[in-house]
Amino acid sequence: MMEANRLGLDTPLLTTAMGILPHREPARALDLAFSLDIPFWPQLPNLSYSEDTYVQTVSGMPGVEVDYEGLRILFHEDDFYAGLEEYLSLEPSSEIFSVTPDESATYPGFLERASADYPALRGQFMGPISLCLMVKDPENKPIIYRDDAREVAIRHVASKVNRHLADLRAINPRSFVWVDEPGLEFLFSGITGYTSESARADLSLFLSLLEGPRGVHLCGNPDWDFLLQSQVDLISLDAYNNRDILTGYRSGLARLLERGGAIAWGAIPTQTSLLEGKSAQSLAARLEVLWDRLREEGLEREDIIARSLITPATCCLVNPDLTATVEKAFAVVKDVRDLLLVG
Repeated sequence: MMEANRLGLDTPLLTTAMGILPHREPARALDLAFSLDIPFWPQLPNLSYSEDTYVQTVSGMPGVEVDYEGLRILFHEDDFYAGLEEYLSLEPSSEIFSVTPDESATYPGFLERASADYPALRGQFMGPISLCLMVKDPENKPIIYRDDAREVAIRHVASKVNRHLADLRAINPRSFVWVDEPGLEFLFSGITGYTSESARADLSLFLSLLEGPRGVHLCGNPDWDFLLQSQVDLISLDAYNNRDILTGYRSGLARLLERGGAIAWGAIPTQTSLLEGKSAQSLAARLEVLWDRLREEGLEREDIIARSLITPATCCLVNPDLTATVEKAFAVVKDVRDLLLVG
């Protein structure tokens, strides 16, 4: 029996996208973000290192220094402990967890254009596991190996997500936030000293701290069982490049939908070489193959559609045309959605 939709969205196959865009012009990026059904906060790392999702997420965490010239994030143990007591006394509504204009060239404009007239608004931060792999001490060791800093980072990301969600829901009560977790793809392939048991406990702790729907975005190919067996409510994934792999996890994907979860199917490639020559019809048909396998698990097509969003497959910062292919992909998203709705 299908449980209630945890996203609380009544319209099937709404379109949205991952927040990272290749643009250097904030106004143009905002126009693109608001061209989809669910507008999202755009992040523009090609404009400035301040726009990097890791930088925006780690802001306010004690012991952390952003090296803007070296394009890295450093952890200093002495500063961490010197500021920890004051940090732990902060209220969840503290401004330290909010996004400020100097951290994002697009956020003020996003809030200005956002309204309750949209089906929802969407935000994002970097997930705690990926963040802990990126932040390193002076010896270049990631803080994922430090129990003290790792737990603070997990709680820090949760506080950033919850404050972000509160700000968005003050404008639109159906808003939701997901975290980007590219590190999950590499979690069990070469990382020693950080076990799968620790990862499972850390992800469980993080999800338990979130106040809204618990969403995770990833473009890669992680241990899908690890993620699908968690208490995640929404998974945003690359269904174009990982379609054949995902068919092997159709049982887990079906269970996610049955228990009220949702899937954002990244069906439209954003890389120039992959999008060239593709039509909306061929891209819709490619996703239908995966949906047909889900139906083997007892789901009706209507059930899948009711719990699905449609998105570009990945963000892409390195196309030769920089923005043109990405903008084309965004236009195709809506065409693919329309074709899927009519079946």
